[in-house]
Amino acid sequence: MSLGQPDQKLRTSVWRFTLLFTLLVLLITSSLLVLVYHYTIGEQERQKARQVEMTMQSLIELAQTPQMNESGFIGVIESRINKSASVVLALEVDGEYVGNLGRVPDNLSTFPELNYFPIAVVDPDGQTSIAMVLGAELSSPFGNLVVGVIDENYMTRDIAFFTISGVGLLACLLITTVAGFLFNRSVLSRVRQIAQLSMDVQAGNREARLPLSKRNDEFNAIAYQINSMLDEIDELIDSVAQVTDNIAHDLRTPLTRIRISLEDNLNDTENDTAQRKWKDELIESLDDVMATFNAMLELSRLEKGVEQGQFEPTDITQICADAIDLASALAEEKGQRLTCHFSENEDRPIVQGERSLLFRAVFNVLENAIKYSPQKSTISLHIENHEKACEIVIRDNGPGIPAELHERVFQRLYRVDSSRHSKGYGLGLSIVKAALNLHNGHVNLDSGEQGLTVRLFLPRQ
Repeated sequence: MSLGQPDQKLRTSVWRFTLLFTLLVLLITSSLLVLVYHYTIGEQERQKARQVEMTMQSLIELAQTPQMNESGFIGVIESRINKSASVVLALEVDGEYVGNLGRVPDNLSTFPELNYFPIAVVDPDGQTSIAMVLGAELSSPFGNLVVGVIDENYMTRDIAFFTISGVGLLACLLITTVAGFLFNRSVLSRVRQIAQLSMDVQAGNREARLPLSKRNDEFNAIAYQINSMLDEIDELIDSVAQVTDNIAHDLRTPLTRIRISLEDNLNDTENDTAQRKWKDELIESLDDVMATFNAMLELSRLEKGVEQGQFEPTDITQICADAIDLASALAEEKGQRLTCHFSENEDRPIVQGERSLLFRAVFNVLENAIKYSPQKSTISLHIENHEKACEIVIRDNGPGIPAELHERVFQRLYRVDSSRHSKGYGLGLSIVKAALNLHNGHVNLDSGEQGLTVRLFLPRQ
């Protein structure tokens, strides 16, 4: 997965964790706000309700005393009104209400149920305003009694609380999102380093390693373990390559001596025809073995790298032309035709590289195409210029290579089963890949319905 695209960032585990964490924070914050509302604003409302209940009960108890009459009860109501400006009291007498409530609302509940209802309040300056009253109506011995308490903050209290709560939730959402973004960027930068390392190693850069930070965190521990693992793998590869090189180097000298002895013996006039044929075949086999050893040594040299100072501006068109000239003799033996196409109107592609290595890479591909293509077939080489790279395309009419084997054919000494009856040592494409890796290029294979297409990509100068 590409970690650099915005739509894919949202699908990373870090972003999923951030979203879950944000939802959890919002849930916890909302729960805390509910508790705050219950124990602050809710408690204020409950205190108002208790005040109404206590006032209602005390007035009913007074009204039920034997010595209380209607006029005395009205006096008690007026006395209560004078003592507290927040108390609303009204007694229905002969169809009219006595107290500080001019009109009783229609939706007034019956005690013990309480509800809010609006009233008009006139201040000392003569200004009229609307206030909310928490109260109820109850039947008394002297008529219906209305008891209520003015809640001065009813209109603004809930609005202020919910406004502040909304701002707080938005702030939590913003803070957690920004924190998640920063955390996501920090984590993904380390993950990208690991992903880039894997691609570099896969591309053949065995020296690539993860940078170690001074934070000594989990990523640093992982980077240390990965670097240690790559160091061990590198040592194992070098050990295997060194053993192979030593074997090839040590056997090349005695094999050369055997070959020279056979050639000297072959010149002996006493040898009959059968012996000469047998010795010719033996010399040919020794040549194949020595060619394999030489190719293995050359591949090891390429894998270890060459000095960049040996690179120079190189004309790819001329290299391809020289490779075709050398391969033409092989193609003529099978009646094959080699063709080369490139645009005359475009600039000749120039790359920074070592001429002999690039020539060997192109020739190896042509040699394979000639070997595995049928007689009297056509093998084409086409050069394409791109903005930052040039592409060498070589097509043949051979059996091709199955797609599942495209990666394996670049391994040392690997040969497709169908090609084992042909001469070869399974190092040609390995050398091609190693040579292109040294030039920061790459090779692609494409098997169509008939034949194989090899594409060599090299960065332009």
